[in-house]
Amino acid sequence: MAETSSPVVLYDEAASLQALQRYGILDTPMEPAYDDLAGIAAHVCEAPVALINLLDSHRQWFKASVGIPLRETPLDQSVCRYAVRQPGVFIVPDLAKDARFAHFSIVTQENPLRFYAGAPLVTPDGFALGTLCVLDHRPRQLSQKAQDMLGALARQVIRLLELKRANDRQGQMLVELEEARRQMAVLAHTDVLTGLANRRSFTARLLQEQALLRRDGEPACLLMMDIDHFKRVNDVHGHDVGDQALQLFATLCRDVFRAADMVSRWGGEEFLALLPATRVEQAQAVAQRVHAALAAHPVPGVTPPLVLTVSMGLSSFDPLRPLEITLRALDSALYAAKREGRNRTVVV
Repeated sequence: MAETSSPVVLYDEAASLQALQRYGILDTPMEPAYDDLAGIAAHVCEAPVALINLLDSHRQWFKASVGIPLRETPLDQSVCRYAVRQPGVFIVPDLAKDARFAHFSIVTQENPLRFYAGAPLVTPDGFALGTLCVLDHRPRQLSQKAQDMLGALARQVIRLLELKRANDRQGQMLVELEEARRQMAVLAHTDVLTGLANRRSFTARLLQEQALLRRDGEPACLLMMDIDHFKRVNDVHGHDVGDQALQLFATLCRDVFRAADMVSRWGGEEFLALLPATRVEQAQAVAQRVHAALAAHPVPGVTPPLVLTVSMGLSSFDPLRPLEITLRALDSALYAAKREGRNRTVVV
C-alpha cells in the first residue's frame, strides 16, 4: 500500500452520504468531462479498467466507467469502501491474495480482476464520497508518479462536482429571483389584504377599456361598492375582524363576478368593478347577487353574527366621457344609495 500527501479524510457513513446528496449527482447520465478523467486515469496507470465510483447507502454507483459496462454493483462487493477510509491512494497488489477481497465476484469471475488502486474523492470539507480507481487483470504495483497523477485526477473529479453544485445553486437562485420578480409584479398590481387589483392597476385597465370601447362600441358598466357602517365594524369588533370583513367581501366578489370582470379595492372599504360587454340591466342583476351573497354569508367567527351590507353606485361606461367625470358620477350615486337607507344600488 502506498500513500500520497492528502487532506484528512472523514468517513462517517451517514455524514458522507449526506455530503454526497448535496451534489445531486447520483443516477445522472454519463458525461464526457467525467469520462475523460476516467480515460486519462486508465491511460496514466496503464490499466484496462477505470471507474469514478460513488458510494451510496446500498451500492457503489459509477459516474464514469472504462472497461466495465456496469453502472453500479452491490456495496458489499466494493473495494472502494476500504479506500475511502484513509488518505492517499489505496493499493491492493493482488486481490486474490487478500482475504478481504478474494471472494468478491470481480476476483472469482471468469476473467478476474487482480489489481486495484483507488484515490478517494474528498470534498473541500473533508468528506470522502467514493474513489477514482483503476483495476487490472494481473497482479502488479503502481509507481509513485502514477499514484500522484491518480490523486490529482481525483481532485479534478471533485472540482467537477463542485462546479456542478455551484451551477445548480446558481440555477436555483435564478429560479428564486424570477419568482421574486413575479411576486413583486403581482404585488405592484394587487391589494395585499384582499388579493384584488389595486387602484393603480385598475385605473390602467379602465384607460385600456376606454380605448377599446371607443374602437368597438361594446357596452360596459362600472359598479362602485362601499361596505356599510364599516367604521362601526372596526370600532366594535376590532381591526382584525374588519380585515376579515374585507377579505370576505373580496371572496364573495370572486364568486359573483365573471372571469372577464375586474374587481379592485379602490380604497379603504370601497371597491370598484368593471363589467365589460355588460348592459346596465345586466349589471343590476350582478349587483343584486352581491347583496344576496353578503346576506347569506356572515363574517366567520363573530358572535352575534355580523352580516355585511353594501351600498352601490352603477353607471354605464361611456368611452366618450372623461374618466374622472364618470367616477364622480359613480361616487354621487353611491352616496345617494347611502342617503336612501344603504344596502341598495343607485343607477346614474
